[in-house]
Amino acid sequence: MWLSKSIEEQTRRSRGAEDARVTSSRGSVIDANGTKPHGEIKCVAPFGIASVMPDGVQTIVLPIGGGSVSLGMVAESVQGLSPGEVMLYSAGGARLVLKNDGSIVANGRVIA
Repeated sequence: MWLSKSIEEQTRRSRGAEDARVTSSRGSVIDANGTKPHGEIKCVAPFGIASVMPDGVQTIVLPIGGGSVSLGMVAESVQGLSPGEVMLYSAGGARLVLKNDGSIVANGRVIA
């Protein structure tokens, strides 16, 4: 009895989402290391948004179907945002912020 419960618990834990670090990116496919190496993981993103995750960022890997997907990177740079605002940014430092008052800020300059 205790053995079957132990196996069931381990199976449940191994099938859940996992925190991992990106080790390489090839377009919309990444490799990542968590409790085990994950290879050829497809990245999930909202419609209209595309990116290539840089190496070293933290991602969430979720088993689905016969494989896994990356749910994206864990947000690190949300300083200066109010609830409801959206920021797009690049590894090179470019930033575009959609503000709650309707304005658009590009690299610190209000453009609309």
